[in-house]
Amino acid sequence: MARRIEHRSTSEWPAVRLYEALIDIDYLNDRLEELGGANAELVKHLATDGGAQFQIRHSVSADSLPSVARTVVGGDLTIDRSESWRREEDGHYTGEIAAEIAGAPCTITGSMWLRDVAGEASTSEFVVSGSVRVNVPFVGGKIEDLVADQVQKFLSAEERFTTEWLARRG
Repeated sequence: MARRIEHRSTSEWPAVRLYEALIDIDYLNDRLEELGGANAELVKHLATDGGAQFQIRHSVSADSLPSVARTVVGGDLTIDRSESWRREEDGHYTGEIAAEIAGAPCTITGSMWLRDVAGEASTSEFVVSGSVRVNVPFVGGKIEDLVADQVQKFLSAEERFTTEWLARRG
């Protein structure tokens, strides 16, 4: 059984500015440098007028994992994450996200949207809705809970990073 992930945040930046940051190569590289762990990299990036697609690789040190996760994975986690974004005609943005953990029977999938908050020209809302599925008998549910919790923490850390990154650029 999969575990749900729901992350909702508001930003002091309009949706267009937040979207431009989220798909920016410099932003992605800076975010990976700060939050991506060892061997983090931007694997692929393609941006067009209608949207963007990219793949990143980041890692989580085995030392920071709960013991049950270390047992399943056997070391550091390497996470391959892909995102695709589309500009919608009504001024908001939608996307999909998928992540896999190398060597672990775990998948993370979801959808994202970003839009301006009605009546607040300089405020936007970002939502991620997804699920974590771990196919390990007996302990899969426990690991799903751990992964979902870590994903929530990671999304919050990315939110803080993005706010600071945008503030430094004005």
